[in-house]
Amino acid sequence: MFNKIRNLKNLIGRTFKSTRARTGDEFLLRENDFGTLHVETEVIKRIVERVTINGVHEVKNVSVDKPTQDEPLGIKLDLVITPDYSAPKVGANLRDEIKRILYDTFKIKDALFDIKVTQINQLLPEKKRRQLR
Repeated sequence: MFNKIRNLKNLIGRTFKSTRARTGDEFLLRENDFGTLHVETEVIKRIVERVTINGVHEVKNVSVDKPTQDEPLGIKLDLVITPDYSAPKVGANLRDEIKRILYDTFKIKDALFDIKVTQINQLLPEKKRRQLR
């Protein structure tokens, strides 16, 4: 009988109340009559790392700064682009795509970007393959 009460208490306690402390890496996204919505900067970082567009080989070293009263969300990243693409155009396209995804997902309108192109990835020549006879 005590086990049933303990299981019920655990179920109700976990359903209605969270005792998880707020971390320093999250910020307030929305607040209304129904409650508040917080977002961790790690979520924003993972979204930015997964954005793919033509000309981007790899997105590295992503860091996200929480928004404050004076400044919007800050996103810094290093970019490895593929050959035959313009670095300013690829950077602008990536920035626009990240802004679109952040707006569609979280309704975040403003973000400051610091994009550094650190490398142009050289395509490796295709290895000759032996033919089996």
